[in-house]
Amino acid sequence: MRSLMLVVAGGLIATSVTGADTDTSIIPDSTWQSHEYVPNALLMRFREGASEAQRDALLAEVGGSITEEFWLVPGLARVDTRDSVPAALATLGHRSDVLHYVEPVFVVRSFETIPNDPYYSQLYGMPQVRAHLAWDDHVGDQDFVVAIIDTGLDYNHEDIQANAWTNPGEIAGNGQDDDGNGYVDDVHGYDFVNGDSDPYDDNSHGTHCGGTIAGKGNNGIGVTGVSWHAQLVGVKFLSGGGSGSTDGAIQSVQYCAANAFKVSNNSWGGGGYTQGLFDAIQAAGDNHGHVFVAAAGNGGSYGASYPAAYTCTNIIAVAASDSNENPASFTQYHPVEVDIAAPGVDVISSVPGNGYSSYSGTSMATPHVCGGVALVYSLMGDSSAEEVRDIILSTARPVGVWDGMCASGGILDVDAALDATFLGPKFELLSSVPMELDPNTQLAVQATLDPREDVIVPGSVQVNYRNSLGGWSSMAMDSDGVGGFTATVPGYACDQSSGFYLSCQGETSGLVTIPAAGATSPFAYIIGQIEVAYSDNGQSNGDWTVETSAADGGWNRGVPINCDRGDPPSDFDGSGACWLTDNSSSDGCNSDVDEGATLLTSGVIDISSVPDGQLSYARWFHNSYGAAPNTDTFVVQIRADGGSWSVLEEVGPSGSDVNGGWVVAEWDLADVASGASTIQLRFTASDIGADTQSVVEAGVDAVTVTARICDDEPFCPGDLNGDMVVDVNDVLTAVGGWGTKYNVEDLLTVLAQFGDSC
Repeated sequence: MRSLMLVVAGGLIATSVTGADTDTSIIPDSTWQSHEYVPNALLMRFREGASEAQRDALLAEVGGSITEEFWLVPGLARVDTRDSVPAALATLGHRSDVLHYVEPVFVVRSFETIPNDPYYSQLYGMPQVRAHLAWDDHVGDQDFVVAIIDTGLDYNHEDIQANAWTNPGEIAGNGQDDDGNGYVDDVHGYDFVNGDSDPYDDNSHGTHCGGTIAGKGNNGIGVTGVSWHAQLVGVKFLSGGGSGSTDGAIQSVQYCAANAFKVSNNSWGGGGYTQGLFDAIQAAGDNHGHVFVAAAGNGGSYGASYPAAYTCTNIIAVAASDSNENPASFTQYHPVEVDIAAPGVDVISSVPGNGYSSYSGTSMATPHVCGGVALVYSLMGDSSAEEVRDIILSTARPVGVWDGMCASGGILDVDAALDATFLGPKFELLSSVPMELDPNTQLAVQATLDPREDVIVPGSVQVNYRNSLGGWSSMAMDSDGVGGFTATVPGYACDQSSGFYLSCQGETSGLVTIPAAGATSPFAYIIGQIEVAYSDNGQSNGDWTVETSAADGGWNRGVPINCDRGDPPSDFDGSGACWLTDNSSSDGCNSDVDEGATLLTSGVIDISSVPDGQLSYARWFHNSYGAAPNTDTFVVQIRADGGSWSVLEEVGPSGSDVNGGWVVAEWDLADVASGASTIQLRFTASDIGADTQSVVEAGVDAVTVTARICDDEPFCPGDLNGDMVVDVNDVLTAVGGWGTKYNVEDLLTVLAQFGDSC
């Protein structure tokens, strides 16, 4: 029997050298030398268990001193070094005993804006994003704060001054940190370029963004922002010349977290992948509900720039549309990395000194979305960053030309997003879900349910559980009268499916479940224990062998280098490394299998102890790029006891599995290697179809052979379905499995014990 589960993995960790077993590099972006970086400076994250002596010894190796520690990401620090960046990385790039990762401090820049007619006064962007319709219901909240992480903000501008944030807990100019947030005199924000409390904009870029987000509305002056009344705070880390560094970006995100700012506008980008900035953005989302709105980039190319390209769950990556809703000529685009489009051509907004100018760029598109987030989030109370992000993307207005160019396939629709802000019931599971549970053992479930803006239908709060081979049953949960609910899930037999989900009915929302997918993806656990007979997650070459007839692109092992042509952005299981085809960027990030085939073969895998076990592996395949896409296949084969090879699966040449994404394939050994003592696996990626003009990328990770063991299973005569009661359901179970699993003796046992509890 075969089942498939699609899993999309995120995040890069490191790069590796292929060949004999070598230490894996802990430099997150192996292409770092192709990006501008700050001389004699590094970002490094120390491991939790590293002692002070170990840290000091490691710093001494490169003449390093810590100049900044980031509390948002434990162990993360900026280090100034005696050695050059290349020399320091060569020394520290394999020190995984002390460090999680080490990386350059990249230089990033505001995306270049393109000045146009300074008298252009038609704000076509507002009706394009349906802001004018949204204003009938909501024009913003003076208590909601938006951070502009940029070149600063002219907080005295005639159209911004009324909305400029003033820190209520800070006394200006007294040289003290009155509010205890870690920053002295931060009345209107903070300047991480000069290390002071004055974030005044000496460039214009940040102020231009601010006018689109929250230029004061309906005041007879200048422009109108998407959110008329949101407060704006300047968080300056880009210099007057428009450049900054990634450690400054981390400081800026950390400042937002320290002040509980729920959203930031980030119209900047560049540099290589930095794990430190990724971690900071994700931590701000996870721990502080922060939505990070980022510009996709102005290169006119496929794929977003960092930080927009990060897979953080709280990022919204924005492309630019023109006045006709077409993609701007300069915008970067991607069906996964870019989320949504907004107006970014000839956008007029505020500039320092009470001025107004028309600029173009994804920098101008991003503030439209940020303003939309401000309107939506200000109505959503304690919602998570992910909930807000989902509303913005799910309500995007479909526009045909954007289909396939961004994840939402459309342009921001503020009016539709506001309509979707109704808050339905929200479950929170308080009890833990075990990984394994003994047979016929009951499980106590405890949860809370907040109706929020809805009303719960009386008696609708239930726990739904599998009480037979895949069938679902339900029972009402007991209420404590103040939002708490409890229930006890019956035990399962070893060969039964395990899992549960909670549900209720809201008068407005309808059915609400946790997990959200309900029966499709319930809380699940294993009955019995899992015995692992074989496991390989790509951390060493082991006894795998590679044969390649292709001109280029043979299998090698390492940490994925994402060149954005269908190759994995990371390994499957987060361990760092996996097997990939041509994991190299030496030829300009066009690496793939060329003109032939490459075969990856496992060593001999002993399955004698688990003849009825399960084989599992994660695979990646992409062949949708190039002059002749969707022409090649990825073939997985197996052979038992050294016999002939047989095909387990052939992926492609078209279909849902040829567009990337890690896919887990699972096989019962009894079906694919019945009676065998050993097996071998072979993975073949080829570039042979249509004159070898397709781009073929493949990956393999997390190969395992496991079995479920149920020792000392409690004996309960007649309880065929494992619910600890002998009743009519056991009679039905016997009838359902008659002649295959159950016979007349089983039925007689059920009847003899009928009505008993175990």
